[in-house]
Amino acid sequence: MYEPHRSKTGRTTNLASCIVATVFLLFLAARIVVVYFLLFKLKDPKIAVDAVQFPTFSVANGTVDFTFLQYVTFSNPNRDAFIHYNSSLQLAYSDAPVGFIFILQ
Repeated sequence: MYEPHRSKTGRTTNLASCIVATVFLLFLAARIVVVYFLLFKLKDPKIAVDAVQFPTFSVANGTVDFTFLQYVTFSNPNRDAFIHYNSSLQLAYSDAPVGFIFILQ
């Protein structure tokens, strides 16, 4: 049987084709990622305080005692659901904590 002689040019051409294809695919993947993040950019949820009430408030012997009610609205501009986990709220006066409450889910 006669086997034709293979030249190095064919191997070099195949290698160059693979490199060009790989670079093209990487470039295409990078563009897809950029477009995805531009179209589906995550936005922070909007939190607005609607009302604040102090149903009870008293001052006696230099001590202040009050009940604090706050009504808040959450708005999520993202397409995904906004998940609220257990949290806490701390009330501070002159950078010193004076009140603390847990906010349940």
